Amino acid sequence: MLDSPKTNNKFTKFFNRKSPAEKIIFIVEDNELYAKTLKTFLQNRFIDIKEIKIFSIGEMCITELHRKPGIVIMDYFLNAKYEEAQNGLEIIKQIKLLMPKTNIIVLSNQTNVSVILESIKQYDCLYVQKDEEAFDKVEKFIKDIFNRESSSDSEPWN
Repeated sequence: MLDSPKTNNKFTKFFNRKSPAEKIIFIVEDNELYAKTLKTFLQNRFIDIKEIKIFSIGEMCITELHRKPGIVIMDYFLNAKYEEAQNGLEIIKQIKLLMPKTNIIVLSNQTNVSVILESIKQYDCLYVQKDEEAFDKVEKFIKDIFNRESSSDSEPWN
């Protein structure tokens, strides 16, 4: 029974999966204090994450995609500190072009409904409004992503 191709395939998939210790989260946020606070919050909630890396502009995130983050938490407004920086939606388009399976959580003060809908529908993103419950909502979305992908037969992390 162990020699059947179907059984071997399941074992191969199981052993080839990346462990939680290999998972990487990118935070793209130009507010340094907010980004560091979110990083600390996530490190305390997800001790099995290998790394949480902060980028103050999306362009730097794009240059590091070879590290294969499973989740990118993206602010929409990324030009408060650097006026020439691209906005979150432009960076999302590039990430999805380069790594379509990347899970993206848009964490923003964006109130323009059309921008929110475009990021959610067209680019398969999750959206969290920056408010007093934002970190808890991000935590829930990350747990949902982990649970969905751990029960999936496909490779969850790019």
